[in-house]
Amino acid sequence: MLNIDVNQLQQALSNIMVNAVEAMPTGGTLTVATEMDEDEGHYRIMIRDTGSGIAKDNLLKIYDPFFTTKEGHTGLGLAITQGTIENHKGKIHVKSDPGQGSEFTIELPLAEG
Repeated sequence: MLNIDVNQLQQALSNIMVNAVEAMPTGGTLTVATEMDEDEGHYRIMIRDTGSGIAKDNLLKIYDPFFTTKEGHTGLGLAITQGTIENHKGKIHVKSDPGQGSEFTIELPLAEG
C-alpha cells in the first residue's frame, strides 16, 4: 500500500509522459510498468520511451527549474516532478541514450503497517 497524494503523483507521471511523447514526434513506443518490492519496501514505476533521448550534458540539469531545451516551454515539469517524488519520500532516476530513448524510474516507499 502507498501513502500518496493521488493528484500530485498523477501530475508527476503526466509530466514525464508528455515529455516522452514530445521526444517521439514521428512515433515510437511509450512503456509504463510497475512492480512492488516488499523486501525492499518500495513500489517502482518505470516509464520508458523510444524517443530522441537526453544529451549526456543535460542529464544533470533536467531537474533544474527553468532548464529546457524546448522553445516555448517553462522548464518546470521535471523540477516539479522531482519535488513531488521527494515530498513522498521517494526517488527518481533517469537513464537515457541519445537517439535511443529514456527511462525514468520512480521508487516510492510502501506505507508501514
